[in-house]
Amino acid sequence: MRLASLDRVELGSRPTQIGVIDLGSNTARLVVYESTPDAGLRIIAEWKDVPRLGKGTAADGSLSEEAMERGLSSLRRFARSLRSMDVARVVAVATSAVRDAPNGADFLRRVEREFGIATRVLTGEEEARYAFLGVASAFELKNDLVFDLGGGSLQIVRVESGKPVSDRSLPLGALRLTERYLEHDPPKKGELEELRSHVRHALREASEILLPAPRRLFGVGGTIRSLARAAIEITEYPLPQLHGYGITRRDLEAIGDLLLEMSAARRREVPGISGSRSDVIVAGLVTVRELLSVTEARQLIACGTGIREGIALESQGAALPAPAQVLAYRSVVAAARSFRFSLPHGEEVRRRAIELFDRLDDRKDSDPESRLALEVAAWMHDVGAVIEPAHHPEHSAYILRNSRILGLTHREVLLASIAASLHEGAEPPARWHKEFRPLLSEEALGLAGRLGAVLFFAETLSGTGASFSVRSGPKGAIVVSGHRGAQEPVAPKALSRLDRVFQRTWSRKVESDVG
Repeated sequence: MRLASLDRVELGSRPTQIGVIDLGSNTARLVVYESTPDAGLRIIAEWKDVPRLGKGTAADGSLSEEAMERGLSSLRRFARSLRSMDVARVVAVATSAVRDAPNGADFLRRVEREFGIATRVLTGEEEARYAFLGVASAFELKNDLVFDLGGGSLQIVRVESGKPVSDRSLPLGALRLTERYLEHDPPKKGELEELRSHVRHALREASEILLPAPRRLFGVGGTIRSLARAAIEITEYPLPQLHGYGITRRDLEAIGDLLLEMSAARRREVPGISGSRSDVIVAGLVTVRELLSVTEARQLIACGTGIREGIALESQGAALPAPAQVLAYRSVVAAARSFRFSLPHGEEVRRRAIELFDRLDDRKDSDPESRLALEVAAWMHDVGAVIEPAHHPEHSAYILRNSRILGLTHREVLLASIAASLHEGAEPPARWHKEFRPLLSEEALGLAGRLGAVLFFAETLSGTGASFSVRSGPKGAIVVSGHRGAQEPVAPKALSRLDRVFQRTWSRKVESDVG
């Protein structure tokens, strides 16, 4: 796949900024993005408030005066932040609470008069489309379902061959359901059963979009992120990333056993459950459990990108959907702006690493995951130098594990992280076998070691002008040649280290044809 030349990425050029305000039924958020070459995004500032516009609505859905005042207070803070950052371009949207309120237009007129911010009310279909774009910016979609669970509504998008083909908006938001069904704190069993029955019935009524069961389910929204955080804490998951985490039925059962009999005050103390969501998380949990039950899905993949990213990307004219490699590349370019590592050097290492990997591959390592993980590790193997050059491989691994590299699964992130940590020929520590076990088997750890060896080879030969060949046979030697007259020749000591690493990881020798 052809990507734009990394040599043309100008990290010093003035980037384009866009602020996106999202007025939801429960929360209000402002995110300031910086656009990067090749339609990537980098978050440079983010604010969250909890005005709860959907709280205390009248029988006809009208916003209460108290809720509107809370909303104006949140926007006042956002406006100050935008002025202090000198963000010239702002897009503001409102969703379910304002959309359903007879006085929603009056509220937005007050917003425009006071702050000069024109706010667009998204239809259910538009909200679903932006959720799709947000997920499509992070994962290569095929035949999947995308859910955006907000405070007032649940958006569902069915994706076939990577494109949205149908969508539904259901009044199943976590705040709306809490206000309607959960009167007591903690909720009574009868209230929970009535809530479950209502959600189950609403989802079955939408079976034409939910069934037949898709390949994967992707979840967007604060409730999904809270459930993912809680599950990661409960299971002692080896990767500290909620984006891409698969929330399983077992996770939901464990979280339910923990939360359903607690008061909201006690739920605030549960790791992963924020105070602003502790009173509505139960309704969200019930909705997600019913989603998995109706679709018979094994898990729901939490997505850290959603409608705000969708809006920002649409404003850029970003091409979506896109292959995983393109999504990963966009993230790498954004990371280069943050950490100032050399993209041209990373691309040189990537080209050599992929060339060697393809020549060595005996089909057992040929899955697309391995290749993509190697590419990202090559692009970002030196990112850790921003922390400390002397020990940068381990810092590179840390940054990879803790950054949101789009297009990658958690398994691929961990493979890339391990490969980057080994790019100077180190041996994998024994503790990894236990530490990464939930994500990587013994066989996968061996694969990660082989990817690290390939990266070590590509890094060693970078800038030397040397070439290489691979002798035929499953254990044919790798022969380095053409480097004696190069400006920066490969030192015999470096070749000796390569030989030791490749005999350990690939059962192959590294030789030189220059005497």
